[in-house]
Amino acid sequence: MQTRKLKLIPLGGLGEFGMNCLALHWEDDIIVIDAGLMFPETELLGVDIVVPDISYLVENKEHVRAIILTHGHEDHIGGLPWILSELKVPVYATEFTLAYVEGKLEEHELLDETTLIEITPREKFSIGPFTIEPIRVTHSLVDCVALAIETPVGIIIHTGDFKVDLAPLDDKAFDLHTFTENEACLPFCRIQQTSSAPDIRLVSAPSFRGCMRSSRKPRRSSSSVVSRPPSTASASPSSWPANTAAKPWSSAVR
Repeated sequence: MQTRKLKLIPLGGLGEFGMNCLALHWEDDIIVIDAGLMFPETELLGVDIVVPDISYLVENKEHVRAIILTHGHEDHIGGLPWILSELKVPVYATEFTLAYVEGKLEEHELLDETTLIEITPREKFSIGPFTIEPIRVTHSLVDCVALAIETPVGIIIHTGDFKVDLAPLDDKAFDLHTFTENEACLPFCRIQQTSSAPDIRLVSAPSFRGCMRSSRKPRRSSSSVVSRPPSTASASPSSWPANTAAKPWSSAVR
């Protein structure tokens, strides 16, 4: 019987606006998706920025393999210099996002010691037990991607932030086809960031098309500035729902 589990560890960005950062942990391998910051609320006088609590990553730094970025907004890349000062790992992102990252790392004198790897939509790459396929999405910034992550227990779809635009100015359309073309591989976990409430769901192929929707307008919460330990959600084949209805993973964030 399968006893090994995939851990999904939100370090920020779920139920709050900013600090988007998610760790996927399988046995001896951890990958991190996004490394954002958050601008402080009014009660934090004298504080310029708020970054995710990465104590979990620091404690397991020998297992962290890479950071993968979905796009170049500050709430997804702004915390990168602080994380890379603690973790010497490669950073994967699209060409436009890397251009933002280069300037940021140069400012913090981290560029020369950081490996930056360009990724391209629909071109898969592997990191340890994870095989990642970037999927083109449209947003208020160009060159944004969602991530289809093949894990030993199934596929994770990390949507990142998106707004479905069928006629983007750069002519790079939202790739709806890739989201649903590999239905035989599902069920999978769908994650949506920058939401007024946590949104981690186990869904299967027939219900995924109904789940696709643009991100809701974020609502700031006073609890977002409070430092707290990360929550952990685990997934294994035996824990997946047997039916095809979307089922909130309410234990993911508390």
